[in-house]
Amino acid sequence: MNITLSIAAVADAEELVTDLLKSSFAINNADAIDSYKELGLHFKRLKDTCWLVAESSYVDKVHRDSYYHYYSSKHSLNKRDCARISIFENEIKEEDFRDVEKRKEIADKYLGFIILRPTEPFFLGRSVISPRALKQNNFRVCKSTFESTAGGVKFRVNGFPHASQDTETMSCAETTLWAMMEYFSTRYAEYRPVLPSRIIQTLNRVSVERQIPSRGLSIPQISYAMREFGFGTRIYARSDFGDEFEKIISCYIESGIPVILAVDNHDDGGNIGHAIICIGRELIEPDMYKSIPPANLDSLNSTLAQKQKDKKLSLYDFDDLSKEFVFIDDNQPAYSVYTLQNPCLGYADTDWHKCKVKYAIVPLYKRIHLEAFEAKKYILSLLLIGPYPLKDNQEVVFRLYLCSSRSYKDQLTINPSFDNDLKDKIIGSALPKFIWVLELTTKDLAQQKKANGVILLDATEANIEMNKPLILAAFDSSLIEPDYVIGELVRKPLTLPEFSIYENNLSDAH
Repeated sequence: MNITLSIAAVADAEELVTDLLKSSFAINNADAIDSYKELGLHFKRLKDTCWLVAESSYVDKVHRDSYYHYYSSKHSLNKRDCARISIFENEIKEEDFRDVEKRKEIADKYLGFIILRPTEPFFLGRSVISPRALKQNNFRVCKSTFESTAGGVKFRVNGFPHASQDTETMSCAETTLWAMMEYFSTRYAEYRPVLPSRIIQTLNRVSVERQIPSRGLSIPQISYAMREFGFGTRIYARSDFGDEFEKIISCYIESGIPVILAVDNHDDGGNIGHAIICIGRELIEPDMYKSIPPANLDSLNSTLAQKQKDKKLSLYDFDDLSKEFVFIDDNQPAYSVYTLQNPCLGYADTDWHKCKVKYAIVPLYKRIHLEAFEAKKYILSLLLIGPYPLKDNQEVVFRLYLCSSRSYKDQLTINPSFDNDLKDKIIGSALPKFIWVLELTTKDLAQQKKANGVILLDATEANIEMNKPLILAAFDSSLIEPDYVIGELVRKPLTLPEFSIYENNLSDAH
């Protein structure tokens, strides 16, 4: 079967897409126009300068897997080929794909792809779109590099995978699992991509009934699947963590870890249950720090809260900063931006607006044993109780995040504002694969993306007794680190100049 190729400006997306649906999937004109009402939401968010290249008869690995493991067993005729729409930043012509001299130029223009699959009315299949393609992209997100082709030419795009559920082999939960593994498998060598059949086979081990047609997955099933795929999964429930729940999610997002969120409207008597992925947050403007509320440590630890009052410390937690987050929702266009309090405001049905986040499923690397809640509680105990606590009557803004020691060292080498002696000490140390980092700053310094203190913890050490997780702490003109000979923390004088904060966990749109 020959591949047909069509090119159009994004302003003509409706005609291009409806023609593609009719020619590739034998959809009648009325149904094709009606289907574009949903598909058009994805194209309307693209910059007006974008151009689209549509190709028929595309073999998509995800749909082919669903086809051979499910759709081919149906009596009714189901198509196995898909169509692909590639996105370019500016005008492109068919002859550009054969022009060697334009190879780099069109590679720079490439902004991703959208797969249309023959699963009416849920046509939107596997896609990866660069945030550069969007009219509104004032955010920082988790991104990875994906390879694709258009017009026979190989391309690469940086983004986060997205698809709609087909409701039969993949519900929102399976789609979420697929997207997470698609992301992690392209970013880290430890993980592998998973197709729908692999998800089904994995869950068959713990299921007491058939997995297809899909009826959705429970929180334990999603967590089990992620664990089987190589993660040390951690589940957080709003009912268990109260006011700290959304701060925990914020902390992991700041760590560059996409988080699966389970939302529902059951508190309002509804029957909606859904799974989405939080992958980033809006860009932090300097003025936003002016309105950050004082940290309320009572929800973390009442003893720490009292110590803060006694020392007359003005503490501010970055995770309390009012900000919007970026979501991958299989019912919405990629990179939807809403608050954690109302993540489903993009739905036309107002029943969805009542949905609240009830659970967060965090796919931690299996050797990370110190999780966010305990890491923050330990560090605040160190800062407020000691043995060498913060000096009294200070304003302190703190930001906690997880990162690999390799990435942290790499960024230190190119950070000219970081103290050279401390830099050499950290780079020359044998650190664990992952570390927790807490940066201390003030509102004024935070607006300049600068800090004046830092604490490093061993993320593989869950035993917080005897200060075991502490690698080093530098604040208040002191360096604090463990002396393993005497088994105590020791303090040495150290003047730490202001330094640029670490921003390598999340990527901007460009």
